[in-house]
Amino acid sequence: MRKQWARQIDADGRVSWKRHFIDSEDFPAAFFVQLNPSQDEVFANHMAEPLDECVVITLRGSIVRGMEDSEEGGRPTEPDRPSAFASEAKSAKAIAWMDLETGDPNKSVLGATIPHTMWTSLLPLTKLAFTLKYAWFLHQTADLFVPYDELYIKTKVSRSRLFEEALENLLHLDGRALCAILRFQFIGESGLDAGAIQREWYMLMAQAMLSEASGMFVITNREDNSYFINPDCAVDMAASSVHYLDAFRAAGRFVGRALLDGQVLPLHFNPVLFKALLGLPFTLDDVETLDRTLYKSLRYLLENRHVDELALTFSVTQLRDGKPIELDLVPHGQDVPVTDGNKHAYVERMMRHLLFERIQDPLHAMIQGLYDIIPPELILVFDHKELELILCGQSDIDLDDWETNTVVSSNLKNSAVLEWFWSIVQSLSLSEQAKLLQYATGSSRVPVQGFQGLTSYDGKICYFTLKGVNYHTGAYPVAHACYNRIDLPLYPTRELLEDAIKTLLLSDPTGFNMQ
Repeated sequence: MRKQWARQIDADGRVSWKRHFIDSEDFPAAFFVQLNPSQDEVFANHMAEPLDECVVITLRGSIVRGMEDSEEGGRPTEPDRPSAFASEAKSAKAIAWMDLETGDPNKSVLGATIPHTMWTSLLPLTKLAFTLKYAWFLHQTADLFVPYDELYIKTKVSRSRLFEEALENLLHLDGRALCAILRFQFIGESGLDAGAIQREWYMLMAQAMLSEASGMFVITNREDNSYFINPDCAVDMAASSVHYLDAFRAAGRFVGRALLDGQVLPLHFNPVLFKALLGLPFTLDDVETLDRTLYKSLRYLLENRHVDELALTFSVTQLRDGKPIELDLVPHGQDVPVTDGNKHAYVERMMRHLLFERIQDPLHAMIQGLYDIIPPELILVFDHKELELILCGQSDIDLDDWETNTVVSSNLKNSAVLEWFWSIVQSLSLSEQAKLLQYATGSSRVPVQGFQGLTSYDGKICYFTLKGVNYHTGAYPVAHACYNRIDLPLYPTRELLEDAIKTLLLSDPTGFNMQ
């Protein structure tokens, strides 16, 4: 639910949550999650030793120290594998489900108190239009990068083990390396990374992270196909080479790096997860985004009497390793019947179970990983839908916006070939348009600012470009994805151009043995 909550400073200078409306009048309770820094730090001894300052990482499980390529620098050394997370019992102490009435709104989701002087600067930003907030965010994140001449990370990527190796290497980063500039090269491919290879790495990593094979996330709402942390991830990831809590900390770092690098990704997380990452309040209505049927059942309990006739208890059935088990929501919950007198407590416990308890350990790890990269004060100015827009960009392609923000070479301007090109793009299906965009830019998604926000490898604006080149028999358009450019032969007929584009779309848009 957007715009329901906002922080404010009262006349005494205290920060508090303001609720703008209440949908569930019969269940107004609100909660949020927050890390508890007063407990022993779960992650204190988790990371490997910090890396030296000029680093080349090869994603084959090896780390080479120094600026030289590993193939010329001798035999690489095998890094120490990060230790597994501390026990889940200890993790449970380090993240809490807080009642909004008693929780401290002065603290970030990490549990650290934000100074009053910072709040006075941040809260006015939350009221600005999204475009202005986003411009402020870009300015702030630009200062996080370590200068390239001081530190960079060169990553060699094996396509066959991209996911596992990416998790391991994200875990090994520490200190200044967390915000160092990344460069990628796929093993066995000649392409040099001027931006497009990095975009493809992010896209492939995002797809792998959400895949059923990873065991990390599951589709929780078939209506919008949004993803939530897999409640059974500990079991489903038992055979993984990376401990499941390590994997979620790496996933948080991956999201943080995507925000830092300005990547737009198909990470359509459920609103509950985006809210948890930001530390925003939850209400009963948030259950609807996870499970509409269960939400309606809980609403029924609140709105009707004689609920004891339903023979419910303070317990819930959950699949574990493919088998149903009964979990108590309170001590001995299977023996506690739900009645008209305790049904509000039952609904609250169900909320807590659904939104928090069943995923609290991986959620803790993911929050910690995100804020390893991005300071919390930089994104708390956004609501959960704005954060999703920054991370995921726009899935819809506005052809008028694309054409308006296209640079055209002089030999294409006012030509029939240019008119044919846009006419053909208009006739393509949505999936074909997205594939063409991926060929041209390395990403199938549009930046949050639209096509005017396309960038090159250095983060500078780099408009989509069409460059006319001489035609010869059998010529095809050539993509320079690092520079968002297509070299377009000056075809003599529309049919030849359309055939060339359709043929191009039949091939795989990944791989960098091209220009």
